[in-house]
Amino acid sequence: MFEATPHMVSRPSVSAVPAQSRGEKPVLSVYASSPLRERIGNTIPLALSLLLISFIFWGPFKAPLLFAVLSVAFFVYWLLRSYSVAIACSVGLRRIERWKATDWRAKYAAETARAGRPDRWSWPRHLVIIPNYRESEEGLARTIDSLAAQSVASQLVVVLAMEDREPGSREKAARLLARYPGVFADFFATYHPAGLPGETPGKGSNEAWAAREAHIRLIENGGDDILRYTVTSCDADAVFHPSHFAALNYLFLTARKPYRTFWQPTIFNSNNIWEIPAPLRIPDGLSGINRTSNLLIPGSVRFPTSCYSLSWQMLHEVDYWDEEVIPEDWHLYLKCSYTLGDDVNVEPLFLPLGNDCVLADGYWKTLKAHYAQSVRHAWGASDVPYAWRAAMHPRSPLSWRRRLLLAGAVTKVHVLWAAQWYIVTLGIFLPSRFATRFSAPLPGWWVRRYEVPGTGWHPEHLLEPSRWFRIGPEGIFEPTMWLNLPGILVALCLFPLLVMIVFELRTRGPRPAYVSRWVYLTGLLMWPLMAVITFFFASLPALHAQWKLASGKSLVYRVAEKGSRALPARGAVAHEPEPGEAVAVVGGK
Repeated sequence: MFEATPHMVSRPSVSAVPAQSRGEKPVLSVYASSPLRERIGNTIPLALSLLLISFIFWGPFKAPLLFAVLSVAFFVYWLLRSYSVAIACSVGLRRIERWKATDWRAKYAAETARAGRPDRWSWPRHLVIIPNYRESEEGLARTIDSLAAQSVASQLVVVLAMEDREPGSREKAARLLARYPGVFADFFATYHPAGLPGETPGKGSNEAWAAREAHIRLIENGGDDILRYTVTSCDADAVFHPSHFAALNYLFLTARKPYRTFWQPTIFNSNNIWEIPAPLRIPDGLSGINRTSNLLIPGSVRFPTSCYSLSWQMLHEVDYWDEEVIPEDWHLYLKCSYTLGDDVNVEPLFLPLGNDCVLADGYWKTLKAHYAQSVRHAWGASDVPYAWRAAMHPRSPLSWRRRLLLAGAVTKVHVLWAAQWYIVTLGIFLPSRFATRFSAPLPGWWVRRYEVPGTGWHPEHLLEPSRWFRIGPEGIFEPTMWLNLPGILVALCLFPLLVMIVFELRTRGPRPAYVSRWVYLTGLLMWPLMAVITFFFASLPALHAQWKLASGKSLVYRVAEKGSRALPARGAVAHEPEPGEAVAVVGGK
């Protein structure tokens, strides 16, 4: 199951039909041995999340010392993480500016001249797959325009990965193909059939079909060399920086292990961020800050996200994306790592790539659509049992340290995605009240409070109007803050939060003329409500996804409505799926 076949040496014929449909097991996938074990494995993320959340309520009574030690350890981690993100983002943004100004062709020529190596700049080819379903034609053209603007556009092979079940998909693809004659090394469309056995409609299954079709066209029939190709998984709303593929060309040619490397650009949801409701600008804006920081924080486990590149050789060795998997990006990286060993890695590509935020034709409809997209992203919790099964597989060439590191990182991300809101917002307030009001036996060093500058508040008095206008401990506000040790640690996170707010505003770009100052101001006024916003658009969707996963319910994909005032709304023509119908993902993880 984990044996890598020597595809790159013998180059056997590969059908565009997925392995499941050919009656074969996928070469490198790992499955539970029974449906019952699969179901049990899918309960792991929810069980761990609920354990952490509930620990806030029973830990101060049943395990007070353990609770005190673990809570302080978490808030120390939170403090270090906050400053690390702020510092890494500062470094990352400066690095992005340097990469924008770099002449990658000249840089490569200078290096090869110094080393006395032949110049192979024009040798690589970059296969760009654009999976899409019911996207507007102009929206797709915007992405293709950004590819046509590349300085190495003649080295790109662009694939429009259409869904055959979309009405008019062939006509739309034909019009788009006719708009770019002679721009790319090749430009063609594939049409993913509906209802293939063992598939889940979505980005991964569409890309797998497109990549296999491209292999037949370019490698088997065209006789081209697969070793010269990278493959870029591209969202249908991606807007690439003009130097993106020149930088990728350079990285591919100079990488120490180009056939074991993923390249990850810095992705920002910046295309239409000024047009979405103010509460959503916080999670959408901070997502780019976190992605950039994670590429730089020492010791962090990097995963490819949304839009990424890798060698076609490596993708071919692992038999492409698993067609039954929804969160295709992290899953592919895990599959490559557990299959091919410790050499598989993610390297940053410090150029900005713009994606769209969810934008429907109404304020509340946009909020609802964003929530649905958040549930879809959090469905990546399905990788938790997969990662642990793969980590325990006896034939994986991956070292035990790396196995456990990857599985642990996936688990941590998805469990904290659901639980950290409760830990940060309730993990100090409730246990402190349990100690003072209900005699929870927490250690004295945890309960002891220290007077610090600031304004304290007592939300427990909000339901008593008689206390509203009192100043001090008996009212809602008091002029002094009294914080215990965890509270001080959280208060120290205020400075990096302010730094991240400034960075987020910088990465958003200048305010467009059609965006009023009032809209800009309302965005700033949302920051004090960050705790409420992150509950509804981060923690709650994560718990929702984990609950559905544990319950054995499938995820029903609906087309995410995106776009901007400059483009037709995406997904606007999409039908509402019938109950139980899975609808292909459009753009994004």
